[in-house]
Amino acid sequence: MSDSIYDDVIGTESEGRQTERLEMTVEIYESAVGDHDFRTEINTHQTLQRSGSDCVKTRSFRAAPVCLVLLCVLLLTAVIVLCVHIHTKSTNYTEERQQLLNIITNQTEERDQLVNKDITLTNESDGVTKNNYQTNERGQFNQERN
Repeated sequence: MSDSIYDDVIGTESEGRQTERLEMTVEIYESAVGDHDFRTEINTHQTLQRSGSDCVKTRSFRAAPVCLVLLCVLLLTAVIVLCVHIHTKSTNYTEERQQLLNIITNQTEERDQLVNKDITLTNESDGVTKNNYQTNERGQFNQERN
């Protein structure tokens, strides 16, 4: 007999909890749905169709990789153009360097020729001076002799 009393108490408590849970579920559902009246709607089962926004989402998901690929192609093109530009410039600099080296070589040869001419002229000047000195000495000697 005592077991039946406890069964009634436990059963009553669990029924109360279930009722509270059901009421909470209904309240949550009503707050989420709002004042919508489901009795006025006709419940028809239609196949799912894509709306316009779904197509836009699909397009935007396709557009991102396409844009990424285009940016990669653009970057690769820029790198190639810069490499060709730098290579062309370095080739031009090599040609200019060679021309400048040729000019330096020619000027060095001209300088050496001028130094040789200067040495030659200095020797001739020394010879003329020596000749002048000898002529003066001879003139003095002739005067002394006379």
